[in-house]
Amino acid sequence: MLMKLQVVFVKRISLFCVALSLAFLVGCSRCEECDYQGGSETICETEFDTPEQYQDAIADKEGQGASCTSTGGF
Repeated sequence: MLMKLQVVFVKRISLFCVALSLAFLVGCSRCEECDYQGGSETICETEFDTPEQYQDAIADKEGQGASCTSTGGF
């Protein structure tokens, strides 16, 4: 009986760890590092209300001559 409880406990803990890891990965925000003459700026999706605003901000920076690359971000 004790062995069965240990197996169930380990399975539940493992499932919890997998679910927590997935939640962490899904919660990550996308960021772009925009480099331009004289500096750089990180633009993250969480700073904007919509994904379209995020894309527009990146397009604006690139239009001003910046080179933007994905950093992944958190």
